[in-house]
Amino acid sequence: MNVAGALLDGLQRGVAPLDRLRRALYRWLAPWLGPWIRSREVRIGLHGALAVGGSLLLAALAPLWMLALGPLLLGVPHLVADLRYLVARPGLHRRRGAWLVAGLLVASSVTADLRWGLAGAALVPLGAHGVPARRALVAAGLGALAVASFVAPWPTSLGLAHAHNVVAVVAWMTLAVALHQDAAGNAVRWGTTLAFFAGGAAILGGLLDPVLLEGPTLPGAPSVRDHLATLAPGMDAPWGRRWVVAFAYAQSVHYGLWLRIVPEESRERPAPRSWEASLRALRRDLGAPVFAAAVLLCVALAGWGLLDLAEARAGYLRLALFHGPLELAVLGLVAAEGRAVLRP
Repeated sequence: MNVAGALLDGLQRGVAPLDRLRRALYRWLAPWLGPWIRSREVRIGLHGALAVGGSLLLAALAPLWMLALGPLLLGVPHLVADLRYLVARPGLHRRRGAWLVAGLLVASSVTADLRWGLAGAALVPLGAHGVPARRALVAAGLGALAVASFVAPWPTSLGLAHAHNVVAVVAWMTLAVALHQDAAGNAVRWGTTLAFFAGGAAILGGLLDPVLLEGPTLPGAPSVRDHLATLAPGMDAPWGRRWVVAFAYAQSVHYGLWLRIVPEESRERPAPRSWEASLRALRRDLGAPVFAAAVLLCVALAGWGLLDLAEARAGYLRLALFHGPLELAVLGLVAAEGRAVLRP
């Protein structure tokens, strides 16, 4: 048995008892959970409310814990979700020029230089199909962003650090509308999106200042001062603190969307499937090598975090540099060709 097969077999055996427990709970609670089991929109609405409400609460009470542990525990799975739903399932990796763009995205992470990834994103509309004027306009917009990263690298990186969580919400909405055209689902999605922006506005507007807490710092994790220096350099109180907390909140919603809601959107059938079936589908979508690498990377990053939390977090953030430009590249392709490119 190869590595991917062994990992899949081990994970399936690990989740089998959980699947049995869930089936028993479904049978017991079926009279009350009928809409939850049958309706994709109900589940998306509930997951959206939990993602936004839970993230807002945690950001107010323990933002340093969120900033320290979120990337280590949820970062790699959310990168895998990006690759799975934005690239693998629509088959974008098979398009002409895909490997050139992929090389530039990888270079962005390897060199810790965002400019490579933005340059790759700017190339995508040039190879798109569709109206030439539309492609040129999208390429000009992404090209201007790439040029800005060369002219003013630090401000551009800082702006994208905050903006990429918003880009992730836009990418989810774009994918969801491409896959589903139902009015009820769109109402739920817009409700979640508006709630997300309302939460961010509440933090930045100072409405939560009376309850904002720094919370305890994990041993070895970056301090408040470290986060202020990277996420809100030069900002005076209370703005610096608000921007750090807003980032923790937006990042948490970002993770919640791509780990719970996007899989709901992308599943062919409206009813939920077992964890065993989800693991098999993940391996099928990604292929054995990427599946094995993702599982091993999750384990390695968690182990690294136990040894050196700050360095492990920094290592993950460097690895993740490619995914902001990736989302921009896919959105640029959608703008140039239309949402149909995201359909499997």
